Amino acid sequence: MSASVIGEREVAAPASESAPARRIRGGTMKRNARTLGRRFFRSRVFGWLALVAVVVAWQLSSQVRYNPSISSPSRIGSAVVSGLSGGELLTALLDTLRTMGIGFAIAVPVGIGVGFLMGRVRVIWALLEPTVEIARLHPTSAVIPILILFLGLGDPMKITVFLLSAVFPLLMTAYAGAQSVSPTLRETAQTFHLNWVQTQWEIALPASIPYILVGMRQALGSALLMAVVVGMLAGNGGIGYFILEAQQSLNVTELLAGVVTVAAVGYVFNTIFLRLERRFTRWRRTDTIGD
Repeated sequence: MSASVIGEREVAAPASESAPARRIRGGTMKRNARTLGRRFFRSRVFGWLALVAVVVAWQLSSQVRYNPSISSPSRIGSAVVSGLSGGELLTALLDTLRTMGIGFAIAVPVGIGVGFLMGRVRVIWALLEPTVEIARLHPTSAVIPILILFLGLGDPMKITVFLLSAVFPLLMTAYAGAQSVSPTLRETAQTFHLNWVQTQWEIALPASIPYILVGMRQALGSALLMAVVVGMLAGNGGIGYFILEAQQSLNVTELLAGVVTVAAVGYVFNTIFLRLERRFTRWRRTDTIGD
């Protein structure tokens, strides 16, 4: 056999051996592409891109043919920026956040304290359960006319509305958290000879934190919703009154600017509480992974 033929076989051999390797690499690339695709469509980026696409389509359609009844994203964005730069929108938002913050600050200790005690002390549960069940199922908006009758249209009425709207989600989730303490944790408390107060403070309350944080998120959403309602009914200030006034004057751009502002504030608050929840319940996720 000539040297040239041997050389050709030696050169051709690596090419024939690399074909399976190429097929493996091709299959790996396809699997990686499918994995990235699934991750993308299940991630929040996909939702944000869909929202951006809707806004862009809305803006393009308004440029082709402007419809004043739906305004346009650019006009709404300009109204939000100018309103929050020192206009009426900023004043209304700050007024709402002030009264809502006071009501929420009162609702947090009251709701968590009462709910936790109901979950841990049978006598307190028997005493308060009928009243709580009746009161929490009653819409807060239906109580506003009664509160206006007794408290007027000022801050006390608004703070009371925010308190009522936020206290029951906190109460119910704190109660659920107190009831969820596992037998293992109760046995741990007995092993270390903890008294009742130490057991509640060191065992039951930390175990209830994930439920309480979820309740705080729900309570904040309820309070923000009632912030719009009470402003519209009271008609003397706040973000709800700002939206109502824009609607009555047929100023769609200002109306939607108020709506967008409320949505943005709610999203920011929800993001903050989600981060707090992840931070303070990191131990729970670690335990779950370990199990």
